[in-house]
Amino acid sequence: MREPPGKVRTFKIERLRSAEILREAYELPDTFDPTALLRHAWGIWYTEAEPQEVVLRFHPRVARRVQESRWQRGEETELQTDGCLLWRAEVAEPTEMLPWIRGWGADCEVLEPVELRETLMGEAKAMAELYGWYVSTSPEPHQTTVDDFFGGP
Repeated sequence: MREPPGKVRTFKIERLRSAEILREAYELPDTFDPTALLRHAWGIWYTEAEPQEVVLRFHPRVARRVQESRWQRGEETELQTDGCLLWRAEVAEPTEMLPWIRGWGADCEVLEPVELRETLMGEAKAMAELYGWYVSTSPEPHQTTVDDFFGGP
């Protein structure tokens, strides 16, 4: 285990291989507040670092669906003049959001934090390559990629 003894940790029950009953009891500290611990958590991941602001832009075709649910405590949404929806929230560990973001496909763009955006860009590139589309990393448009998507010579 990576954390030192005495630290609060979360475990997925399905991943436990064995357990044993010990004679010594564990006492929760009087200061333990699970609500505060998970206040900025997307799921169950938490960190002692300050939460990060996550900013997402949703395509107009899903904007209403995004607004129908409360996804994160303290989230804010703003409908743009072009119909896109900006979604903002403070999140303890933005990496935990990746499966949810991926589920929106091309209807969701990560604007912040940069690290989360770069992670998703890398995954999108790998997925494109998985399906035989090779994406250029140069800032100039790459004609073969355009041809791959839209048909070309």
